Amino acid sequence: MDYPETRWSDDFDETCQDIMEDAFLLDALSMYLFSNGEFTNGERADYFPQVFRRLCGYLSQHAMDLHRLEKHL
Repeated sequence: MDYPETRWSDDFDETCQDIMEDAFLLDALSMYLFSNGEFTNGERADYFPQVFRRLCGYLSQHAMDLHRLEKHL
């Protein structure tokens, strides 16, 4: 079964939107940390490295997506 090829601009727009959302999440996380939120204390603090690593992974993936799209051009 052949699938229609997506326009590169659709992929680019989607990747840009993903990057903006991840940047928003990183900003929210940093604001929360600087406000000494519960996330930085007690049991929840154990999750911070996992959340940070996942967001970094998302951003790395988006960078690779943009590189792939650049080659397409």
